[in-house]
Amino acid sequence: MKVIFVSAVIVAGILISINALLPAWCLVFISLTAFTSVCGQVVTGRKLGALIDDRNVMSLSRFQIILWTLLILSAYLTAALHNISIAPNSLAETLQTNGPLGISIQEELWWLMGIATTSLVGSPLILNEKATKTATLAEIKTTFKLLENQGDQENTLATKGHIVVNIDISRARWSDIFTGEEVGNAAHLDVARLQMFFFTLIAAFAYAVMLGNMFSGGATQGFTSLPPLDQSMIALIAISHTGYLTAKAVPRSQTGAAQPAPQAATVASDEHPAMG
Repeated sequence: MKVIFVSAVIVAGILISINALLPAWCLVFISLTAFTSVCGQVVTGRKLGALIDDRNVMSLSRFQIILWTLLILSAYLTAALHNISIAPNSLAETLQTNGPLGISIQEELWWLMGIATTSLVGSPLILNEKATKTATLAEIKTTFKLLENQGDQENTLATKGHIVVNIDISRARWSDIFTGEEVGNAAHLDVARLQMFFFTLIAAFAYAVMLGNMFSGGATQGFTSLPPLDQSMIALIAISHTGYLTAKAVPRSQTGAAQPAPQAATVASDEHPAMG
């Protein structure tokens, strides 16, 4: 993998040197994505391991912050490499003043990353509180039966308080992003999650198109900033994340006395990063 990654960087450098910036950016993005996948494979045994939290399920908050991180960092790296390649011959005043790495990241992008980080940090705090409560045996049985009808096997499921978890990390799947997390709604579609997924995907796609236009146009005098997102889009994303965290905080399960229910004792010592 090291050889492949180094080769990709070298090829990207060659593309940048001939001003083929759009293919170079795509290659950098793919390389960073592949590196993230390899890290997930090494740590968890799954290529999508970076998206899997300590419940052994795919995490929506992880998905959206990784997507934005890869998108913005790949664009910044490509722009910086281009600036470095032309800096000795460039007469651009901004490059002379700030240097090749003086690429401005607009305020809207900082707000975006802050919103994404808030969801990543706030989500496990909410779930950790719910993990301290005790679910009723009747509701656990009902939900496990519904999940079994959807393709899960009961012996691969467990509970950690009100939270439903997978015992085996191999059971993590993309549908986890759209379903509830508690005993009361784990077998049902979570509309707040679906909304945030759509907002994230559409905003990321729109921004990728903006970056594509920036790189396809070239920049003989270098890049001084990344394109900003519209403030109305930031507002929509903020509303979506607020709805996501609010919906997550609302109790969805019944609380009962301690039961000898299938608790997640086998995953209590799980060493994966905090759930999201």
